[in-house]
Amino acid sequence: MQVSAGIIKEADVLLASFFTGMILLFVYDLLRIMRRLISHKAWVTGAEDLLFWIGSAIALFAMLYRENSGYIRGFVIGGVLVGMLIYNLLLSAWVVKGSVFLLEKILFLVGRPLVWTARILKGPLGHLKKMLKKVLRFWKKQLKKIWKAVRIGLCKL
Repeated sequence: MQVSAGIIKEADVLLASFFTGMILLFVYDLLRIMRRLISHKAWVTGAEDLLFWIGSAIALFAMLYRENSGYIRGFVIGGVLVGMLIYNLLLSAWVVKGSVFLLEKILFLVGRPLVWTARILKGPLGHLKKMLKKVLRFWKKQLKKIWKAVRIGLCKL
């Protein structure tokens, strides 16, 4: 018994919608990872979500246009939702927690030498800063004196 070409095409559309849902949720997980590493204000989070959903709508439209000539079918929406659900249940927690853990360790290892360097340079740079402030204060006083003399000279003209 042979399966018709129409059913194979519909199965391809369903599979594409399933993977599109998984990819969309993976991209959202990337946003979640970024939010856990870098704190965001509420309006930035809202803007990111808005851009994500606009991008998701464009991606879904492109998938529907490419796979199904732009026709919106119920099983396509269901395939996207099932793909999102399966990804969320099986992979999402592992991806987010694992990535955050790994990136925090990498940032710690990369940042450690920078902290040590800053501690070492803190003393000499602090003394240099104090000396620079004294020199700038001296020149500021001198320039005020010169400016005052110039003003008095201009007023006498």
